[in-house]
Amino acid sequence: MDILTFVKTKLSDCNAEMLREVSTETRIPIPTLIRLKYNETDNPRIKTIQPLFDFFKKQIATYTPKD
Repeated sequence: MDILTFVKTKLSDCNAEMLREVSTETRIPIPTLIRLKYNETDNPRIKTIQPLFDFFKKQIATYTPKD
């Protein structure tokens, strides 16, 4: 899976509250996240995708399943 597909997949799983968290942590505006989430942009810039990729990778690395 390439980086863009990974990011779009993770964004598609986000609700409004999660999008606000992603926006706050990555400093990417919510409208940009929404455009990515709903595939309204075909060729986003790496300066947009890289912080999102880093955020979601960190989130996976620190995830602890709840019993």
